[in-house]
Amino acid sequence: MNAIHFKPNEPQTLSLKETAGVMDGFYVLYETTDGKILQLPRPAAVKLNMLDPRPGEEFSATKHQESAKSPHEWVFSLTARSEQLRADQEAAELAERTRRELSGQLEASLESRGISAVPRKPPGKALEPVQERRGTGTYGPLPQVALGRQKVAQIPFNLAFREVVRFVIAELNASGEQWSEQSRQDLASTVLIAAAKAGYVGVWER
Repeated sequence: MNAIHFKPNEPQTLSLKETAGVMDGFYVLYETTDGKILQLPRPAAVKLNMLDPRPGEEFSATKHQESAKSPHEWVFSLTARSEQLRADQEAAELAERTRRELSGQLEASLESRGISAVPRKPPGKALEPVQERRGTGTYGPLPQVALGRQKVAQIPFNLAFREVVRFVIAELNASGEQWSEQSRQDLASTVLIAAAKAGYVGVWER
Protein backbone atom coordinates (compact mmCIF):
# COMPACT_ATOMS: atom_id res chain seq x y z
CA MET A 1 0.00 0.00 0.00
CA ASN A 2 1.15 3.54 -0.74
CA ALA A 3 2.00 5.81 2.18
CA ILE A 4 0.55 9.32 2.14
CA HIS A 5 3.15 12.09 1.94
CA PHE A 6 2.40 15.54 3.32
CA LYS A 7 3.88 18.84 2.22
CA PRO A 8 3.96 21.66 4.77
CA ASN A 9 0.73 23.68 4.98
CA GLU A 10 -1.03 21.68 2.25
CA PRO A 11 -4.21 20.06 3.68
CA GLN A 12 -5.36 16.69 2.41
CA THR A 13 -8.89 15.30 2.62
CA LEU A 14 -8.90 11.75 3.94
CA SER A 15 -11.30 9.13 5.28
CA LEU A 16 -10.33 6.07 7.29
CA LYS A 17 -11.43 2.52 6.67
CA GLU A 18 -11.04 1.77 10.38
CA THR A 19 -10.51 4.39 13.07
CA ALA A 20 -8.40 2.09 15.25
CA GLY A 21 -4.78 2.50 14.22
CA VAL A 22 -1.93 -0.02 14.44
CA MET A 23 1.11 0.80 16.56
CA ASP A 24 4.42 0.74 14.69
CA GLY A 25 7.12 1.99 17.00
CA PHE A 26 6.78 5.75 17.39
CA TYR A 27 4.10 5.86 14.71
CA VAL A 28 0.46 4.83 14.37
CA LEU A 29 -0.71 3.49 11.01
CA TYR A 30 -4.21 3.89 9.56
CA GLU A 31 -5.69 2.48 6.36
CA THR A 32 -7.72 4.96 4.30
CA THR A 33 -10.80 4.10 2.26
CA ASP A 34 -8.81 4.44 -0.96
CA GLY A 35 -6.29 1.82 0.13
CA LYS A 36 -3.45 4.09 1.27
CA ILE A 37 -1.57 4.25 4.57
CA LEU A 38 -1.73 7.28 6.85
CA GLN A 39 1.33 7.30 9.11
CA LEU A 40 1.19 9.63 12.10
CA PRO A 41 3.50 10.14 15.05
CA ARG A 42 1.88 9.25 18.34
CA PRO A 43 1.19 12.88 19.42
CA ALA A 44 -0.58 13.49 16.10
CA ALA A 45 -2.57 10.25 16.52
CA VAL A 46 -3.78 11.53 19.90
CA LYS A 47 -5.03 14.72 18.20
CA LEU A 48 -6.81 12.67 15.54
CA ASN A 49 -8.50 10.56 18.22
CA MET A 50 -9.76 13.75 19.87
CA LEU A 51 -11.47 14.66 16.58
CA ASP A 52 -13.10 11.19 16.73
CA PRO A 53 -13.68 10.62 13.01
CA ARG A 54 -16.05 7.84 12.08
CA PRO A 55 -15.23 5.13 9.52
CA GLY A 56 -15.61 6.62 6.04
CA GLU A 57 -16.08 10.16 7.39
CA GLU A 58 -14.09 12.86 5.60
CA PHE A 59 -11.62 15.00 7.51
CA SER A 60 -8.81 17.38 6.68
CA ALA A 61 -5.21 16.69 7.76
CA THR A 62 -2.54 19.40 7.57
CA LYS A 63 1.13 19.35 8.52
CA HIS A 64 1.31 22.99 9.57
CA GLN A 65 4.69 24.74 9.71
CA GLU A 66 5.37 28.46 10.15
CA SER A 67 8.82 28.39 8.52
CA ALA A 68 11.40 25.90 7.32
CA LYS A 69 13.21 26.06 10.67
CA SER A 70 10.17 25.95 12.95
CA PRO A 71 8.69 22.65 14.17
CA HIS A 72 5.59 21.41 12.39
CA GLU A 73 2.21 20.84 14.01
CA TRP A 74 -0.53 18.50 12.89
CA VAL A 75 -3.99 20.01 12.45
CA PHE A 76 -7.14 17.91 11.93
CA SER A 77 -10.70 19.07 11.27
CA LEU A 78 -13.92 17.70 9.81
CA THR A 79 -14.83 18.85 6.33
CA ALA A 80 -17.92 21.00 5.83
CA ARG A 81 -19.71 18.00 4.31
CA SER A 82 -18.95 15.80 7.34
CA GLU A 83 -20.09 18.51 9.76
CA GLN A 84 -23.39 18.84 7.87
CA LEU A 85 -23.93 15.06 7.86
CA ARG A 86 -23.28 14.93 11.61
CA ALA A 87 -25.67 17.81 12.23
CA ASP A 88 -28.38 16.14 10.13
CA GLN A 89 -27.94 12.84 11.98
CA GLU A 90 -28.04 14.52 15.38
CA ALA A 91 -31.17 16.46 14.36
CA ALA A 92 -32.86 13.25 13.21
CA GLU A 93 -31.94 11.47 16.47
CA LEU A 94 -33.26 14.41 18.49
CA ALA A 95 -36.51 14.47 16.50
CA GLU A 96 -37.00 10.73 17.04
CA ARG A 97 -36.23 11.03 20.75
CA THR A 98 -38.63 13.96 21.02
CA ARG A 99 -41.41 11.97 19.29
CA ARG A 100 -40.92 9.06 21.67
CA GLU A 101 -40.97 11.34 24.71
CA LEU A 102 -44.01 13.18 23.41
CA SER A 103 -45.85 9.90 22.96
CA GLY A 104 -45.18 9.16 26.63
CA GLN A 105 -46.34 12.67 27.56
CA LEU A 106 -49.58 12.20 25.64
CA GLU A 107 -50.24 8.82 27.27
CA ALA A 108 -49.56 10.34 30.70
CA SER A 109 -51.94 13.18 29.85
CA LEU A 110 -54.63 10.67 28.88
CA GLU A 111 -54.13 8.70 32.08
CA SER A 112 -54.34 11.89 34.16
CA ARG A 113 -57.79 12.42 32.61
CA GLY A 114 -58.82 8.88 33.52
CA ILE A 115 -58.65 7.74 29.89
CA SER A 116 -57.20 4.36 28.96
CA ALA A 117 -55.44 3.88 25.67
CA VAL A 118 -56.86 1.35 23.23
CA PRO A 119 -55.17 -2.02 23.84
CA ARG A 120 -53.26 -3.13 20.79
CA LYS A 121 -53.26 -6.67 19.45
CA PRO A 122 -49.80 -8.27 19.67
CA PRO A 123 -48.25 -8.55 16.18
CA GLY A 124 -48.78 -11.87 14.47
CA LYS A 125 -51.36 -13.09 16.98
CA ALA A 126 -54.91 -13.52 15.77
CA LEU A 127 -57.88 -12.98 18.02
CA GLU A 128 -59.23 -16.22 19.42
CA PRO A 129 -62.83 -17.06 18.48
CA VAL A 130 -65.38 -16.65 21.24
CA GLN A 131 -66.88 -19.96 22.24
CA GLU A 132 -70.65 -19.87 22.53
CA ARG A 133 -71.81 -20.73 26.02
CA ARG A 134 -74.76 -23.04 26.42
CA GLY A 135 -77.63 -22.52 28.81
CA THR A 136 -77.74 -24.06 32.24
CA GLY A 137 -81.17 -25.58 31.66
CA THR A 138 -82.62 -23.46 34.43
CA TYR A 139 -82.07 -19.86 33.59
CA GLY A 140 -81.51 -20.14 29.84
CA PRO A 141 -78.36 -19.25 27.93
CA LEU A 142 -75.78 -17.03 29.56
CA PRO A 143 -75.59 -13.50 28.09
CA GLN A 144 -72.87 -12.91 25.52
CA VAL A 145 -70.51 -9.93 25.83
CA ALA A 146 -70.52 -7.90 22.66
CA LEU A 147 -67.06 -7.44 21.24
CA GLY A 148 -66.21 -4.07 19.85
CA ARG A 149 -63.42 -1.53 19.59
CA GLN A 150 -62.98 0.42 22.79
CA LYS A 151 -63.65 4.08 22.20
CA VAL A 152 -61.04 6.43 23.59
CA ALA A 153 -61.75 10.00 24.64
CA GLN A 154 -59.30 12.13 22.73
CA ILE A 155 -57.42 15.33 23.53
CA PRO A 156 -58.98 18.25 21.64
CA PHE A 157 -56.82 19.38 18.72
CA ASN A 158 -56.33 22.94 20.00
CA LEU A 159 -55.18 21.66 23.40
CA ALA A 160 -52.90 19.06 21.83
CA PHE A 161 -51.46 21.73 19.53
CA ARG A 162 -50.50 23.95 22.48
CA GLU A 163 -48.97 21.04 24.39
CA VAL A 164 -46.95 19.83 21.40
CA VAL A 165 -45.60 23.29 20.53
CA ARG A 166 -44.59 23.99 24.14
CA PHE A 167 -43.00 20.58 24.52
CA VAL A 168 -40.99 20.83 21.27
CA ILE A 169 -39.72 24.34 22.05
CA ALA A 170 -38.84 23.42 25.64
CA GLU A 171 -36.96 20.27 24.63
CA LEU A 172 -35.00 22.02 21.87
CA ASN A 173 -34.06 24.88 24.21
CA ALA A 174 -33.05 22.44 26.95
CA SER A 175 -30.83 20.49 24.57
CA GLY A 176 -29.12 23.66 23.33
CA GLU A 177 -30.03 22.94 19.71
CA GLN A 178 -30.28 26.02 17.47
CA TRP A 179 -32.94 24.93 15.00
CA SER A 180 -34.45 27.31 12.50
CA GLU A 181 -38.06 28.41 12.90
CA GLN A 182 -39.05 26.31 9.89
CA SER A 183 -37.38 23.20 11.36
CA ARG A 184 -39.25 23.70 14.64
CA GLN A 185 -42.55 24.04 12.78
CA ASP A 186 -41.83 20.88 10.76
CA LEU A 187 -41.06 18.89 13.91
CA ALA A 188 -44.22 20.09 15.68
CA SER A 189 -46.29 19.18 12.60
CA THR A 190 -44.71 15.71 12.44
CA VAL A 191 -45.48 15.05 16.10
CA LEU A 192 -49.08 16.26 15.77
CA ILE A 193 -49.67 14.07 12.73
CA ALA A 194 -48.22 11.02 14.52
CA ALA A 195 -50.40 11.69 17.56
CA ALA A 196 -53.51 12.07 15.40
CA LYS A 197 -52.79 8.80 13.57
CA ALA A 198 -52.34 7.04 16.91
CA GLY A 199 -55.81 8.21 17.92
CA TYR A 200 -54.77 10.57 20.72
CA VAL A 201 -56.03 13.80 19.07
CA GLY A 202 -59.67 14.62 18.42
CA VAL A 203 -61.65 17.50 16.90
CA TRP A 204 -61.12 21.13 17.77
CA GLU A 205 -62.73 22.11 21.07
CA ARG A 206 -65.21 24.96 20.69
